[in-house]
Amino acid sequence: MFLLKIKLFLKEIFNFKKKKNLFWLILVIATWGINFYLSPYFLAFLQKNLGQKLIFFSVTEPFIALLKFSLLITFVLFFPLLWYLFFIFLNFLFYLPRKTFFLFFILGLILFYLGIFFAFKVSLPYGIQFLLSFKTEKLEPAISLGHFVNFFSFFLIAFGFFFELPLLICLLSLTKLLNPYRLSYYRKEVFLAIVVLSAIITPTPDAFNMMLLAFPLYLLFELGLFLSKRLVKK
Repeated sequence: MFLLKIKLFLKEIFNFKKKKNLFWLILVIATWGINFYLSPYFLAFLQKNLGQKLIFFSVTEPFIALLKFSLLITFVLFFPLLWYLFFIFLNFLFYLPRKTFFLFFILGLILFYLGIFFAFKVSLPYGIQFLLSFKTEKLEPAISLGHFVNFFSFFLIAFGFFFELPLLICLLSLTKLLNPYRLSYYRKEVFLAIVVLSAIITPTPDAFNMMLLAFPLYLLFELGLFLSKRLVKK
């Protein structure tokens, strides 16, 4: 029954014979094309902020890098649509009250863009500055365009989804896969797990950048516990 519901939902979403679905598909492709055209200007802005030129080592590297970077921008712009479809899917599988649906939807958007803002303004600038600080008179950095786009895209999207931690705890609690009251007894273990995860994810090995991610993640964990307890109690 569960697999049948998933199959029906995917069939409904990817039915491009419907004008609404076809409209969104055309809009996404058109936006991707526009972002591809504007990507060199966005990358030039990033280069200016970094104070470091980006280079490429193959003929196809700029084209592929711009495709990936424009896809990143398109994903960030259309994340509200993808997030809405995700909650429509959840509502299709497990009935969610209207208030819970819209609360989770709005809160998820805020947390995702907050994570991206945090990565762009705090974590990545400090991390890249730390990594570039190892240059010397004989050791000059040469950053590959392709590697930079992969690095930048990964951390931007990763931070966006990491900041969805409160909603993940709430959803697991609603589906009874997680007991928030029992989880609250393991705060020390959770904090240790967050610190280890932050050490792996952050671009630099220093403790300062690690805590820049670990501290807000733990606050989000506490927020998730608070919300999930209220939902379970209701």
